[in-house]
Amino acid sequence: CIVTTVLTFSERAVDKYPNGNTMIRLYGEAHGYQEYYDIEFDLWQGYYKDGYRNLFVELPYYSAEFLNLWMKVDSDELIDQFFEEIQGTQSGNEYNYEFLHRIKEFCPDTVFYGTDVGHQFDTTGVRYLQYLEDSEQEDSENYTLAKECIRQGEEYYEEYSSSGISSVREAYMISNFIEAYNRCGGKIVGIYGSYHTDLRNPNVMAGQLKEYYGDIISSIKLSTIAFSANGYKPYQFGFCISGCIFLLMLMLPNIIWALGQKPEGYEEAVKRENSTLLLLERVGEVGVTICLLVFPAFNPNIKKLPEGVYFEWSILLWAAAFVLMILYECYWIKYFRSFRTMQDFYSSFAGFPVAGATLPVIASFLLGIYSENLFMIIFSVILGIGHIGIHIMHRKEI
Repeated sequence: CIVTTVLTFSERAVDKYPNGNTMIRLYGEAHGYQEYYDIEFDLWQGYYKDGYRNLFVELPYYSAEFLNLWMKVDSDELIDQFFEEIQGTQSGNEYNYEFLHRIKEFCPDTVFYGTDVGHQFDTTGVRYLQYLEDSEQEDSENYTLAKECIRQGEEYYEEYSSSGISSVREAYMISNFIEAYNRCGGKIVGIYGSYHTDLRNPNVMAGQLKEYYGDIISSIKLSTIAFSANGYKPYQFGFCISGCIFLLMLMLPNIIWALGQKPEGYEEAVKRENSTLLLLERVGEVGVTICLLVFPAFNPNIKKLPEGVYFEWSILLWAAAFVLMILYECYWIKYFRSFRTMQDFYSSFAGFPVAGATLPVIASFLLGIYSENLFMIIFSVILGIGHIGIHIMHRKEI
């Protein structure tokens, strides 16, 4: 059974974006998804070009140290052994494997810092201690840190719950992070599960780190980045599918009307139309039509991400515009089934006066607000003044 969670981006308040004073930049992921690994690589490559070298990850200390050793050799033996030991976990997948190889190829001076408790303490952990012993490094800081990480893992798994959420683990992740940051200092990037990167939650790693470090820490969910990448900027050019559908809904009934469904007396009434209102109507029609075709920002921004289906509350404006166009089609159906008099043509529908004019104008105005496109808003207002104004004048004459 697949359960889809519907989420909105009112939760963008969770994100705190970095600024010039930010030293610690956290990113929250859902583990095991290619889309997020691609985003993480692009982010890290950008930071790497800006001089960043220290990458904090949700791994045990010794796992990150094995990655650092692997970064310095030509063979894949170390990373292959590591991935063999993490099979069955959310990180033991081909996308993570490719992600790490891309870092090695394009960001070769990256230094990994593992700040999690000792997962795989009886395999990877024991193997790392053996490596240090074979290298006669039993008295080194590495050996001490690895031993402590193994001890944390043993304690954590004694207390481990089916949910995977543990106060013991969170406390160690916090202390390990602080200790690792003391060792490297400067500007760092951290990639963790999004549960651990919520700055508002005082019970998780990021919330405690914010208490400790203050405003030098930022945190962004990768779902925010993935969702934003799916959207269009208000004035970005392209073909708009929603706009095309909107125009078809607008034009088809008008074409049928023009081919022999006009009310009696309409041609005479047209001759008495106000020239200023007629000019505004034509300018508005042309402007709205062009906007609908060339600005894809009018398309609904909805995206399926690992955590669920994401959208913003502003999608309700798009939905309202679409509903108004459905009502517009219903208005035309009512007109075509009537005696097709002038009274029928300029009638109200569903509570909207002179519905043939007000419904599409309000719909286009809502699309302008939804997309934050000022051109659409202005042309909708111009169209409204001209088109609705003319319809009201004819209605008064009737």
